[in-house]
Amino acid sequence: MSEITLFPNEALLRKDPVSLVEGRIVARTGVCYLTSRRLVVVSESILAGAAAAVSVIARTLLRKTAQLGSRRQEIALNNLIRVSLAQYGLNQSVDIPLGDGTSLRMVMGPKQRRQWLAALENALHAQGLALVPESEAAWRVRPNR
Repeated sequence: MSEITLFPNEALLRKDPVSLVEGRIVARTGVCYLTSRRLVVVSESILAGAAAAVSVIARTLLRKTAQLGSRRQEIALNNLIRVSLAQYGLNQSVDIPLGDGTSLRMVMGPKQRRQWLAALENALHAQGLALVPESEAAWRVRPNR
């Protein structure tokens, strides 16, 4: 997995390993980078990683399916509209609509999730934005008043 390149005047606030849910299963592992300006997730299919350990032939065959391989998902903090939590097994996922019709669903443990949400809230505040509660497990991103 590659590191991200920061823009001028952009700071890396958190770098967290995450599991990403697609449908009902954890399909990817990745790294979530929270910066002072954006959220970037770089991920790799679990199956592609397992295939690489088995053989080059299996990896070549698996990469032909559309869901496998590396993926990068990114959203500027000022484009965030909503953040919510959903139950996923023993943990909760953090769900973020990306604006292109897709959603980012990251599974985190309770302590990691609390720390990540606090860092996100601070980063949004620095951008003049705030998380406004919609319910116990959902927030809208609005201009800070």
